[in-house]
Amino acid sequence: MSFQEDLKQKLKNYIRERDFMHAAGISRRAKLEFLAQGEYNINYLIKDEEEKYVLRVNLGSQMHLDDQIGYEFSALQALAPSGVTPRPFYLDNSQEKIDYGLLMMEYLPGRSLDYQKDLKTAAKIFAKIHKLDSSKAERLVQEKKPLTAIWNECEALLEHYFNSELAVSEIKKFLMKMKAEMYKKKEKESELMDLFPPAIVNTEVNSNNFIIDDKFNLAYLVDWEKPLITTPLQDLSHFMVPTTTLWRTNFIFNQGEEEEFLHHYLKARGRDSQYHEVKSALELFNEFSAMRGISWSAMAWVEYQNTEREIKNQDTFETMDSYLKIDFLEMLFPDLN
Repeated sequence: MSFQEDLKQKLKNYIRERDFMHAAGISRRAKLEFLAQGEYNINYLIKDEEEKYVLRVNLGSQMHLDDQIGYEFSALQALAPSGVTPRPFYLDNSQEKIDYGLLMMEYLPGRSLDYQKDLKTAAKIFAKIHKLDSSKAERLVQEKKPLTAIWNECEALLEHYFNSELAVSEIKKFLMKMKAEMYKKKEKESELMDLFPPAIVNTEVNSNNFIIDDKFNLAYLVDWEKPLITTPLQDLSHFMVPTTTLWRTNFIFNQGEEEEFLHHYLKARGRDSQYHEVKSALELFNEFSAMRGISWSAMAWVEYQNTEREIKNQDTFETMDSYLKIDFLEMLFPDLN
């Protein structure tokens, strides 16, 4: 029996236990189906008559937390007033009956975000989330030096590539140059931090993490695995850089689309007058967001070729491989040519 088959069977037994049914409010007729998987989580659908829920199984932590699933549950509780995130219903971080942390939350039907059609919708979602009082999210990590934090994260990620026999010498040389250049630029972060008050930011806002419900004209941001309290610039930047938009689509923002998105966001926040300041700040932040996408891809590109990894997506590997090409890297960082 494969890892996934074994896990699914254990979960089927788990959701039929009396304690879980009582706490989660489901019946014995509830059924479990595979829904989707990411790099560190597997999501299942619980169907109970007309009701549907997501059961999220956490297999690892990008943030190196001991209680990753509890951190995510706490974030969803703090985000609930926004009305654009899934409501959390049940947490089991004991790992007593299942070896992994479990979270049951609201199931939100819909499609992924279309960058060409949904920029205004995405801007409004960000504005609703970023306007929340972040002081109520007491458990979330506060990051007052986001560029330094991204650089430190990238340094650790890149070591996996630099130390691997699989590393391509030309790519390794470019990534070392990128790392050195960004080290000098991170000192400018203090100039960015006063543009907005601190906010709850998602940090991983690709198109698949948005749910658009055309039937009822609703939209949500899901997958709150790695939220922080920091400047909203981090979400805006990550949303727009090519390493994000090309992850699941073939879209790259042009100048007009960048302006459209930012104007909608700033209008929703009542900050239209800050457009030029924000645009200038994002030019710097975008380099760090791109660096983060490349560094993670370099790490995972090596890790994917390790047979012990439990979750592997072929499409993900092919995307990471395309990012680690000299032409793509030079497009992202033209000043390093």
